[in-house]
Amino acid sequence: MKNPFIIPILSILKAHNKGLSEYEILRSLKSQFPDFCKLADDSNLCLFRQHFLVMNALYQLQSQLLQDEGLILSISPLKIQIDFTVTQETSTDTKKNQTELKFSAEKKIINYYLDWDEYIKTDEAEVEALLESFFKGLHNPSAIEEAFRTLQLPKTASSHEIRNQYRKLISRSHPDKGGSASDFIELKEAYELLSSRK
Repeated sequence: MKNPFIIPILSILKAHNKGLSEYEILRSLKSQFPDFCKLADDSNLCLFRQHFLVMNALYQLQSQLLQDEGLILSISPLKIQIDFTVTQETSTDTKKNQTELKFSAEKKIINYYLDWDEYIKTDEAEVEALLESFFKGLHNPSAIEEAFRTLQLPKTASSHEIRNQYRKLISRSHPDKGGSASDFIELKEAYELLSSRK
């Protein structure tokens, strides 16, 4: 299946030769195509579909640019960029490296996003299950214990007590009030972890 966002994403990449993030690509597509925000009624499923369409287009482009133009499209969470300074030698090395990726984790990710069945079969319940498994991975007992220690609370604290204690501690540690930025972030992480538990 041809991804309708390949050409718009290619235009976005060309306009940002120093690279940009996936978030910036998503924002640009949302402003150009209002229906891009209407891929599903459920907000999590809509976000999954937007992300999938962007990644599918990027990986198709990555292969096409290297094969047809000898250009490298670097794809990472924070920076997506076409390298227009690629030499023929670099291009040959990159093609060799992509061949070696055949059984690597990166290749599995690429194959996932190039498989349209993954887009079609993933429904609201599956997205919820993916998010739930992600949060379960975060909620290992030692991380939860550390979060309670950071917020200076017993493990039996209620969600109301967690929220109140977080607000009290965060107001003291805010960098604008002379607090430490690292302490502020640590409190925020602890609160997010504890408040995301079901």
